[in-house]
Amino acid sequence: MAKTSDDEVRGERPLPLVCLVRDRGPNDFLATLHERLEASDHQASVPHAYIDTQSVNETVTDRWEDVQDRSLPLIPLLDELRTKLAGDRFGPGRPFRFDYYRLTDWLTGQRLSPAPERRERQLADLLRRWSGREHRSDPAALTTATAATPSPLSLIGSTLYVLVEAGRRLGLRWLGRRNPGLGREARWFMRRQPFMVPRHSTSFRGFAERLTERGRESENPEQIKKLLVHAFLEDLRRTYRRRRWTVLPKRSGWRRTAYTIVLLDNVSESNGGWQLLRLISEVRNETGELDPLLVVAATDERPEALEAGHAGTLRDPQDAPEALRTWLDDLPRQRQRLAENARYLWIALPPARDDRTGRHEAWERAGDLRPPSPPLLSRRGVGETLLVLVMVLVLLPVTRNVIDSWGADCVYFRDGFHAGVSVRTVELGPHDRQCVGYSDDAVQVFGTNARLRRAQQAIYAQNETAKKLHGGQPGRPYLSVVHFVGLTHREAAPDTDHAAAEELEGLLLRQRSQNVKSKTLPLLRVIVANGGDGMRRAPEVVRDMLRPLFDKDPSVVAVVGLDRTVKETEQAIKEIGLAGVPTVGTTLTGSGLGERSPLYFQMVPDNTQQAQLVAEYAEYLDARQVTLYHPGAMDSYLATLVDAADTELEKVTVPVAETTWQESAGEVASLCTDGVDRSDEIVYYIGREDDFGDFLRSATSGCTSQRKLPLIVAADAVSRFVAQTENRQHSSLANRSMSYVGMGSLVTLAGASCAKDGRPAALLGAGTPLDEFCSGYEKLRTELAKTLPDEESPQTPWPAERTGTAYDVAGLLVSVTSTLHQQLGTPLAKGVAPHRAAIAQKLRETTFQGATGEIDFRASRIGNERNLAILRLADIHDMNAAPTCSYMKGDLFDAQQRRDPETGCPG
Repeated sequence: MAKTSDDEVRGERPLPLVCLVRDRGPNDFLATLHERLEASDHQASVPHAYIDTQSVNETVTDRWEDVQDRSLPLIPLLDELRTKLAGDRFGPGRPFRFDYYRLTDWLTGQRLSPAPERRERQLADLLRRWSGREHRSDPAALTTATAATPSPLSLIGSTLYVLVEAGRRLGLRWLGRRNPGLGREARWFMRRQPFMVPRHSTSFRGFAERLTERGRESENPEQIKKLLVHAFLEDLRRTYRRRRWTVLPKRSGWRRTAYTIVLLDNVSESNGGWQLLRLISEVRNETGELDPLLVVAATDERPEALEAGHAGTLRDPQDAPEALRTWLDDLPRQRQRLAENARYLWIALPPARDDRTGRHEAWERAGDLRPPSPPLLSRRGVGETLLVLVMVLVLLPVTRNVIDSWGADCVYFRDGFHAGVSVRTVELGPHDRQCVGYSDDAVQVFGTNARLRRAQQAIYAQNETAKKLHGGQPGRPYLSVVHFVGLTHREAAPDTDHAAAEELEGLLLRQRSQNVKSKTLPLLRVIVANGGDGMRRAPEVVRDMLRPLFDKDPSVVAVVGLDRTVKETEQAIKEIGLAGVPTVGTTLTGSGLGERSPLYFQMVPDNTQQAQLVAEYAEYLDARQVTLYHPGAMDSYLATLVDAADTELEKVTVPVAETTWQESAGEVASLCTDGVDRSDEIVYYIGREDDFGDFLRSATSGCTSQRKLPLIVAADAVSRFVAQTENRQHSSLANRSMSYVGMGSLVTLAGASCAKDGRPAALLGAGTPLDEFCSGYEKLRTELAKTLPDEESPQTPWPAERTGTAYDVAGLLVSVTSTLHQQLGTPLAKGVAPHRAAIAQKLRETTFQGATGEIDFRASRIGNERNLAILRLADIHDMNAAPTCSYMKGDLFDAQQRRDPETGCPG
C-alpha cells in the first residue's frame, strides 16, 4: 500500500467512516478490493473482512440456531465482523481475541433465575466458568452451557476458586463477590468505559447481571449497543497497542503496520448497516478514543440525517486525498459539537467500466496491497535472538561458575546470600576442581564420602538446635568454633576421608553434650571450613572468607583443626593470628608453629618430642641402626621431623642411615633382596599417609619371613592411613605388622569396650574423662552402623585418636567460655560471646582434663608435656587387630596413674 510522507510517522490517527455512494446497478468495487486483499502474501496481509450486509441476518441465524437458551446477538452485523476477523489468517500476528466483546455479547444472551438468591449464585457460577477463557470454545459453535464451560482451570485458578468459595461460605461476602480470572475485564467495565453508567453497580457482578436478558429490560438499549461496539473497538485497540503499562514495548502491536479494514457492501437501514456505522460514530465521539478500524461502506443512498453540513458533501474519487485532508481539519470542531455526520467521509463511486463484469479500470493498474514492513526489532525471532545473545554474554561466566560449582559439589551462592555459607570452586590441577570455604548449614556439605558427609550433616543439625535454644535463652553462653581442615582431595588420591570424619565426630560428641536443655551449659556451634587438598588454598580461604566471618560474627571464638604442617597452613595460622582469633591445632606437630602467631595453641607434642620418643624407643630396644625413609622433596612437617630425628638419635648414639625417593615411595628397594637379617633394626618412615601403602608394598616385596624384617615405625601422619579401611585391606599387606606414633593414644587404648559397651578398657582405670567420652561414642557408633553402608561405617573396633583430640579441643573452649561467663557475674547480651583476647588469655591460665589426658598451656602454648606413644598393629590387614602400646612418654590423666616402669605404657 502506498504511503504518503505523513504516513511515515507511525502512530494512531482518527479514521473516517468511508462511505462510497454508487449509482444503482451492478458494481463489485468492494468485492474486487476484497479479492486483492485476499490475494496478498499470507505472511504480510492486511487484516480485513468483507460482508454483504444484505445476507448478514440469515448467516448469523444459521450460526446460532442450534444454540439452545441463547437469543441472537443484539447487533448481528457486529457479531459477523467478529467471527470473520477472529480467524488465524492474517500473517504471523496473533489472531484477534475479542475478549471484552465476547464477554459482553455472551452476557446479553444469558437467562438468570427470577429468584434473587438463586440468581446471584447462578451468575457467580457462570462467571467462574467463563474465567478459563484460554480453554473455552467459540460460543457460536456450541450450546450456551458448553460455551461457558472451559477446560479445567489451571492450578492457580483452581486455588483461587477454592479460596473464594471458602470465603463465601465463611460469610466473607466481599471475598465472595470477587471474580478470579476476570480482574482485567472487571476493571475495564467498571472504571475505564462510560456506557450503562457503571457506577450504578457496586461490583462487576452486579454490572454483569444488568446485561443479562432479564437485567437489561430496565436498561437503555442504545447504551447496551454502544457498550458492545465500544468493547469490540477496545479489543482491536489492545491488539494494536504498542506499549504495556505505558512503558514496556509490546512487540505484537508494533508488528501490525496496517489498519484493520472492514468492507461493508449494500449498506441500508433495513439490514442494520447504517445502525452499526452510527454506533461506531457515536462511540468515537463520546469516548474520544482512537481505534485501528477503517470502515469502507458501499451504499446506493445515504440517510437524510447525514445529508446536512459540509462533511456530508459527496466528493469525486479524484478528489479523495483532498477530501480526507478537509475531513481531518473539520473533525475537531465537528466532534466537539457531537455532530452526527462528523465521522463520515462521502465519496462517489463511479459506475463500472464494464457493465457485464462490474470491474473498474483502476483495479487493472493497482499493485499488490501489502502493509509496510514492521520494525526489525519487532519481528519474530529478532528480539529473542538478541536477548539470547545478551543473556549468553552476561550469563556465560555465571553459567560456567554454576556448572563448575555443581561439578565440585559446591553450592553457588553470592557472598552474603546465606549468612552461614561462603564457598567457591578452585582449580588445584588438571581435572581437579574442588570446593573451598566454610559452611554451618546443610546446604553445603564438603566431600563425597558418606561418613564424612553424614558427620557434617549431624553437626549442622546440632547448630540448628543450638540456635533455637539460644533464641529462647539469650543469656546462656553461646560460642562458635571453626573447624578448618582439608576435606576434599583428588579423585585418584588415596582416601583419607575417614580420618577427617573422625575429627568431625569428636566435635559432634561435644555438641551433643552441650546443646541440651540447661540454664548454664554453653551452647556450641561448629562451622566447617575446607582448605582443599593438602590445605593448598588455606590462606585464600582465611583472607577472602574467614576474615569477613570473624568481623561480622563475634560468637566465633577460635579456629581448630589445621591439619598438615605445610607452608599454606603456616600462612593460614599467621593470617588468623593477625585477625586476633585464637587457633588450636589438633594434630599439627611441626616445630616452630608457635612462632607464626602468639594466639596459636597446639594440642599435641611437636616433632622434637616425637623424635625423642623414637630415639628413646630405639635405645630401649637396643637397635643396631635406625634408617630414616623420607621423600627427597619435603614440606615443613617432614623437614623438621627429619632434622629432629637426626639430632635425637645422635644423642642416644644410635647409628642413623637415610633412604629417599623422588617420585613415589614405591621406588624404594625391598628390605629382603640381600637376605640380611634386619630384625634388630628400625625403619622410621617419615612421609605422608598417601605414600605409606606404596612404601610398605615395595619395602616388603618378596619377603618370605617377617622375622628378618626390621621394625617399621611410621610417623604420626600415618594415623590417617590406619583409619582408612581401603588402605589397609590390600592383599599385599596381609600378616604384615607395623608401628606408628599416636598423638591421642589414651583414646585408642580405650579399646573395643569403649566403642561397644560405652566404657574404657580396665587398664586405664575407672573414673577418668574417658568414661564420659566412651558413653557418647558408643551411641554414635551404633547410629553410624545403622545409617551408613558397611564399607563406609567405622571399621576399627576401637575409638579413633582424632575423635578424642577434637572432642577435647571443643571441651577446652567450652570450659574456658563457661568460666569467663561466670567471672563476668551477669549474663552476656544476646549474640555476644567473650572477647577472643579473653579466650586466648584464659587458655594460658587453664588446665583441662580431657579424654586424651590433661591439657595444660600454662607453661607453653605447645603441648609438649602431653603423652605420646608408639602403637603397634600386629596385622595391618586385620581390621579387628587392636593397637597395643609399645612405648609412651609424657603425662597421662594424673601422676598416680599406673604405668609400666620400662615402657611408660598404662597398665
